[in-house]
Amino acid sequence: DRIIPPSGRPSTFLDNSPLENQLLGNHIMTLQFENLNEVDIRSMWPHEAHHFTPWLAEHLDHLSQVIGIPLDLEDTEVAVDQFSADILARNPTDDTLILIENQYGTTDHDHLGKILTYLAGLEAQTVVWISERFTDAHRSAIRWLNEHTNDPFAFLGVQLKVWRIGDDPASPKTLRFEIVEKPNDWDRQVRARRVISERSAVSDLYHDIWAHYGERYPEDATWSPGRRHSNVYHPIQGLLVSQYVATSGGGVGIYIANFVRKGSPLDAETTELAERSRAALKTHDVENWLQCDPKDRANWQQIADWFHKQLGVYREVIEAEATQVPEPGIPEN
Repeated sequence: DRIIPPSGRPSTFLDNSPLENQLLGNHIMTLQFENLNEVDIRSMWPHEAHHFTPWLAEHLDHLSQVIGIPLDLEDTEVAVDQFSADILARNPTDDTLILIENQYGTTDHDHLGKILTYLAGLEAQTVVWISERFTDAHRSAIRWLNEHTNDPFAFLGVQLKVWRIGDDPASPKTLRFEIVEKPNDWDRQVRARRVISERSAVSDLYHDIWAHYGERYPEDATWSPGRRHSNVYHPIQGLLVSQYVATSGGGVGIYIANFVRKGSPLDAETTELAERSRAALKTHDVENWLQCDPKDRANWQQIADWFHKQLGVYREVIEAEATQVPEPGIPEN
């Protein structure tokens, strides 16, 4: 038997543009409408522990798409006291554990009790209870747990069904997961975790780039170790020269900042020095941007070398301008 994994809504003739409909018009008469017939899950996986659980452990991406969080397999049939939890997974974005308990047929108190036992023994924070049918009582129990436990705990009820397209027993079958119970703010939590994960990944990238640059040119490393921001700053003659990484812009750059520290703008004297230095840099066509992909580690040596070279040029220009005495202005009467 063939299994079609869960996917988005298939395209239909009515979804096409008028031109596509015209081009496909000669195929309209070949369209056939087939019934979806629910199939006994045991016809695909005769035994839940021996067949379905091992299959799901190898295809966690299908479940991940439905519940909205990534899943990396930790182990199956994990011993807790005299019982065994079906699947233990990990969310790589926040390193939390997810307990997945499978059950053929209708939910029962036995599995609910085991889930609570596993939750305590494995220190999981998210529980996914998969079953063919959920009773009203057990849906209420999941709802109660979500309402009376604090973050980061979350309980999800996921209904499992297998469908066959058409009446032919040899027709392809499709597996469907459907969330029947979840925390009220689950979608918001998933989005928030995704944003935090993305921010964490970018923060790690900044840290690694600055660490690489600092190791290659220790004399340039004026920032505190462990820097996780897009910019670093170098004090030169009362000015701050900023080097920065633009992950979205696809490059790195350098410029003279308009402050001596956050919230403290330049005074009149340093403003004048900054303006003269910027003008001199422009006159000499000094580069202030390197187009590259900072996320590609293969570019980091080039980035460090460019940062070091351009910082040296900026330092020479600013120090040269700082030694020049500005011409006095015409005194007012």
